[in-house]
Amino acid sequence: MRQPIRKFAAMLGVETTTINNWRSGLSAVKPRSEKQEILDTTYAKRTTPEDRERFEQIVAEGETVWRARHSKEARRHGVASTTGAVPANSEPSVERNGVPFASSDTQESAGATAPLTEADDFTALLSDIETAFWAAGNVTDTGPLRPISALLAATRSVTRLNMAGEYTTFALLVGPLITDLYRYAHESRGGDQRIAWDALTQVAFDTSVVMRARRHLAVAWSAARAAEDAARTIDSRPGIAAAAFVSSQVLLARPTSAKAALDRAEGTAAAVGSRAQSANDVQTVGMLHLQASLATAATGGDPRDHLEHAAEYAARLDRSLPTDRSSVIANTTFGSSNVALWKMSVAMEEHDPDTVLDLARKLKPQTLPTPGRAAQYWVEVGRAAASRRAHTVALDAFLRAESIASEHVRNIDTVQEAVAQMMREAKRSLTAGDLGNLAHRVGVAVV
Repeated sequence: MRQPIRKFAAMLGVETTTINNWRSGLSAVKPRSEKQEILDTTYAKRTTPEDRERFEQIVAEGETVWRARHSKEARRHGVASTTGAVPANSEPSVERNGVPFASSDTQESAGATAPLTEADDFTALLSDIETAFWAAGNVTDTGPLRPISALLAATRSVTRLNMAGEYTTFALLVGPLITDLYRYAHESRGGDQRIAWDALTQVAFDTSVVMRARRHLAVAWSAARAAEDAARTIDSRPGIAAAAFVSSQVLLARPTSAKAALDRAEGTAAAVGSRAQSANDVQTVGMLHLQASLATAATGGDPRDHLEHAAEYAARLDRSLPTDRSSVIANTTFGSSNVALWKMSVAMEEHDPDTVLDLARKLKPQTLPTPGRAAQYWVEVGRAAASRRAHTVALDAFLRAESIASEHVRNIDTVQEAVAQMMREAKRSLTAGDLGNLAHRVGVAVV
């Protein structure tokens, strides 16, 4: 309820020391029955819908993770308020040489003073996540399991964190969740067992996406295989499609396996696409076609057929297909605007920056479904501008992308490649200022 301790204690009719004891003890505290009754009554009668939503998030994620995420959000918003960071849904206000451009009076060195400890925090959690997949729930710490409702709420939380590009907070939450879902899948029976396998498929999918984005490909591959195994255990069409998507993404991250990436995406799309019925099916198969289009371009083929298929699947979603409420497996980022964004990525893969910038003028980034997708729009604009040696425009685009999803953007290899090239080509006045600062933040050596 975001109340000061004294006010909250007065409302409950208890001493402030009681509240302090609760706060310091966290989940280990077991209030006495009369205090628990007071809390239950207060929750039922005095909380707002926003209070309840916040409470459910805390219960699902655990206090430590929730506090870590919200402290980071506070720091990020503090940085944004002093650096002029641009919101994800703002419009490009100017064009320079036909390129969508964020005007300099609103776009400064976004994130320049942001903390740079995220990489260390994330790396420290990698072994726990990898071990969670290896052990598959067969662990020495076998404390009481969270109820399946809490595991489902935590599953939705990690999906939101993936979409927002908040990878370090994602890593804090996902290892214990993987273990609990495996345990629940092995120890329960009937409907709850299927729910656990379904949720595990989605969590493994999200983990593979995040690990691929952070270039931990071995862990990404383990997660993709776990997603496929879980999906096939319950014969889930959207799960099988989602697993094939992340498997193809990991394969495409290595140039020598681009053909394998294409075969995985194409083959699975053909196998499950004809049976797609629910919105969950259409979303995941549609994303498979987008991945196949990128893999096709990477192998020198013509991606238009897969892009057309993806557009057809997006049109099916516009006709309000029923959602399978019994499954959490979905890819809600899929839709017409995301198809348009992938066309930009495919055109960049084909080394056609003019087409990228033409497509960018037709797509409004605020129509994209998540901060990560909006940031990717500006990444593609920046890459295209950089390839045309429009260095100031490229820098502004990358800074805008960074202001939307900093942790995501700073770990994209194509951003690092473009910034490195700009550092070699741009004028001294740029490399010694904002471009040099950006190069430092994305890990490009400044000579």
